[in-house]
Amino acid sequence: MNFFEYQDRARRNSGLLIALFSLAVVLLIGLTTLIAAAAVAYSRGQFFSPLDIEQLLGWQTVGSIALTITIIVGLGSLYKLHQLDTGGIAVAESLGGRKLNIAPQSPAEQRALNVVEEMAIASGTPVPDVYLIEDQAINAFAAGYKPSDAVIGLTRGCIERLNRDELQGVVAHEFSHILNGDTRLNIRIVGWLNGILIIGLLGHWLVRGIYPNRNNRGRAVLFGLGVALIGVGYTGTLLGNLIKSAVSRQREFLADASAVQFTRNNSGIAGALKKIGGSSAGSNLSNGRAAEFSHMFFASGLKRSIFNLFSTHPPLTERILRLDPTWNGQYPSGASPTPQLQGRESNRPQAAGIAGTASFQMALDAVDNSIANPSEQQVQYGRQLLQSIPVSLQQAAHDPFIARALVYHLLLHNQAPKQRAQMALLKKIAHPAVVREMDKLAPQIKALPDDARLPLLDLCIPALKALVPQQYQIFKRNLIKLLRSDEIIETWEWALYRVLMHALEQTPDRQRLSNKKGASKDASRFLLAAIAHAGNNQYLPAKRAYEQGLKFLSLDVTPLPSRKDIGLQHLDKAIAIAGQMKPLEKPALLKAMVHTLNHNGVIKAEEIELLRAVADSLDCPMPPLLPVK
Repeated sequence: MNFFEYQDRARRNSGLLIALFSLAVVLLIGLTTLIAAAAVAYSRGQFFSPLDIEQLLGWQTVGSIALTITIIVGLGSLYKLHQLDTGGIAVAESLGGRKLNIAPQSPAEQRALNVVEEMAIASGTPVPDVYLIEDQAINAFAAGYKPSDAVIGLTRGCIERLNRDELQGVVAHEFSHILNGDTRLNIRIVGWLNGILIIGLLGHWLVRGIYPNRNNRGRAVLFGLGVALIGVGYTGTLLGNLIKSAVSRQREFLADASAVQFTRNNSGIAGALKKIGGSSAGSNLSNGRAAEFSHMFFASGLKRSIFNLFSTHPPLTERILRLDPTWNGQYPSGASPTPQLQGRESNRPQAAGIAGTASFQMALDAVDNSIANPSEQQVQYGRQLLQSIPVSLQQAAHDPFIARALVYHLLLHNQAPKQRAQMALLKKIAHPAVVREMDKLAPQIKALPDDARLPLLDLCIPALKALVPQQYQIFKRNLIKLLRSDEIIETWEWALYRVLMHALEQTPDRQRLSNKKGASKDASRFLLAAIAHAGNNQYLPAKRAYEQGLKFLSLDVTPLPSRKDIGLQHLDKAIAIAGQMKPLEKPALLKAMVHTLNHNGVIKAEEIELLRAVADSLDCPMPPLLPVK
């Protein structure tokens, strides 16, 4: 099953979750109705039978109970989903996490950040925010609605007690959840189940408020109602754990298998699980909100109780044996801290050859088999790509102020006259200190290979997310002025800009979408036209490339828009419409782009990165293509 099939199945899984949630609400309504009928029968001194509900309550009362429960659950769910509308950041901050991307404070934190950055580059995703949870338990989580707003959380025990291979296995496991869309489902589970659990919270509130003063009949009735709601709430807890278990356990096995596939090292993730079993802290988090997010963790974050009958994670022993069938069942005697590193990481590979061109078949295979599915070689290549970026540029990318200078420079035109005009514009509109940083870093940026530019941009994203709203709006306005400065938007410049906006702006502009019949076909045509012009300065070769892409999509041939018609607003609208395509429709569009790029038999490195940038904007993370040997 490839990425697109998995995404399609994820949509169906959302339907299953809605069905389970609806069933849970129906069961709560039924239980509440039974309790209410039993209370009425008791007050009348009658024997209670479920068959007497109509006589005891009447259908109008039953309907009122159903409506009340539905409203309470609905409001509770909407409230929690609103709290989580920022995606993974809301989860990480709820657990007390501290962001590492901008200022790691120890070698262990720097190593953890490096591992996440390497995996992001290898996966073709923006570098996620990395949060440290101050807990000695060995655990991790991934959260977010999509790769562009994803967060990786790592506990103190995880980054200090695991060696590099084990940490990489854990991070690869969490990236599997991000790439396969599990994190979106996990956040929805938290939101929807909050509505079910809130009934029990209302019961606790009533009991705490009434208990000291329950001297009259009215207060006793309210106290009894509170106790009844607590009972219903515990039922909701059981149902919630059952729903989590139904959608989570098998996905943990799949994520383990994907981590092994990414790293080709089953001993890494198996070693991490063994250290959890041998550690006194285990994987149990001390944070009081761990139960709320228990299904998101790498390993169970809760102490064993009766509710582990519905555990969201398979037993450690079962997971380890699947990864290491020769395991003797013995856990290491305590997970001793990993030796601290001196300075930056040592024993890291030097940058290897960077891909200059790609074959047509290689690019097609990447669409079919590599999207959201990096191989071991691509993970290693991602590490090499990171090493091809000078340390000074990596450090600059982690600084919110200097990261802006890097992005401005990446968007400069490669022709000297236009570049000089853009620099003159930046000196007028950008902060003077940012312009000075651009001049200082210019030689190193110019020396970067073509396919290291997109990874460098990805490294900047966590720092740019830290800009305050006013700073961000000025930065975005300057980017748009920079792109429009020469009146013609170069497709590569737009692709970098779109990758950036896709990662930084979590709420898409709905005004760009269209309900017009055939809108997706028009958007596909426009994107193919932009791709055709990107690889050809002359009209006739661009026209042939454009028609080649249309032919693959079986679209009628229409006149090729001129290069001047490829404007920023039209490009953004086309990509927004294409992004709404169904998962199984997207690979055809990406393959049509490959056919367009291949019109002359050669796909250059810059064109490969253009394809990857467009794929990223369509929520189809494409790993970097391996160098041709």
